[in-house]
Amino acid sequence: MRGTGGGWTAPAAVLIDPAGVLSRAVAAPQPWKLLLMLLVAAAVFGLGTLPRQLEMLWAALPDAGNPLLDAQSAALRRGLLRLIFFDRLVPLPAALFAGLALVLTADPVLMLPASRRRELLTVAVLGLAPLLVQRVGELAMTWLVDPSRVAAAGEALTVPHRFASGARLFWREPGPAPYWVELLEVRVNIFTLWCAGLWSIGLRTLDGRRWEAWQVLLPLACLAAGSLLTWLLGPVVVPMILRGVGG
Repeated sequence: MRGTGGGWTAPAAVLIDPAGVLSRAVAAPQPWKLLLMLLVAAAVFGLGTLPRQLEMLWAALPDAGNPLLDAQSAALRRGLLRLIFFDRLVPLPAALFAGLALVLTADPVLMLPASRRRELLTVAVLGLAPLLVQRVGELAMTWLVDPSRVAAAGEALTVPHRFASGARLFWREPGPAPYWVELLEVRVNIFTLWCAGLWSIGLRTLDGRRWEAWQVLLPLACLAAGSLLTWLLGPVVVPMILRGVGG
């Protein structure tokens, strides 16, 4: 894995050799290049579900031949399309907010000089690499679902998230999981905890000392803060997207 610290393979390589890749990336930090690569890759994998999601959406909301009903269906389709595009283009917001919180909170703890802050940004960005694995899983899950079995239009939006990776894995009751399980599922799951683990390794690399409790607890606290923030913003942002920003 030598030479992958800041290259285009770094987001994948850090999943296999986190300590080595983070160490090399910190030695030659390129946070903005890595962030661009990660966001582009996440968008490509995310948008890969669109053809199947659009097929489901149009199947669930067909034109009925009634002008009033067709106008309502068209308005609902437009709103759901906006939500689908946002969901597919923006990887897990809780993890993105957590990465930002990590940069803001770890800087004063590490007391890094201004010349080394790019190293902290590099750690924060590479720590988001597990979100790419999540996108690949969502892509596979979406294409495995039979569009003819999607009854409600909203399922076109949520079908990628059937790729369970959190609390839903432990829900054994018949029928759909309750709302609180779904809320927890998209915020605290295998992939967000994997992000926190990579951030912990990165903080230890930057600190240059043995393992300490704060190196583990700080990323977890940032993840909790990011989860809380998305929970608070969700009821505001989702209706805005459904209606359109100027709606």
